[in-house]
Amino acid sequence: MIKDYLMSDYVETNVEINSWQEAATYNGNILVKQGKVKPEFIQSMIDTVNKYGPYMILVPKVCFFHGEPGPNVKEACLSLTVFKNPVYFKEFNNQQINCAFAFGAVDKDSHMEMITNVASILQDEEFITMITNNAPKEEIMKKIAVY
Repeated sequence: MIKDYLMSDYVETNVEINSWQEAATYNGNILVKQGKVKPEFIQSMIDTVNKYGPYMILVPKVCFFHGEPGPNVKEACLSLTVFKNPVYFKEFNNQQINCAFAFGAVDKDSHMEMITNVASILQDEEFITMITNNAPKEEIMKKIAVY
């Protein structure tokens, strides 16, 4: 269940971010702080965007940063940062994000249940409204708790 990954220590709201790179770094640092990934994983997330573009914008205003599965990830993990103000992918037609997940995987298969759970919560319009409009962390956590 998503609530098993997105616990309170993995969710930040009202964060001031100035670029998508800063957003990836902030999200990655949440996972580093929790001991889930090595610091090198953060650069892997940035490199993925630089290589493939902003395809990780799954729904409007919601980004899903990830890097290469492998030794820089200690276990499947997920973080969420909700921004105080929108952030733009200036290099990619100024696509806007208002929040971002960061996701780490140890291999190409073991995280599939977590991805399924993320897909489920991203279909919840109320949740999307909350995370794209900087709702209070307490409200977001209550919503996550039912998933």
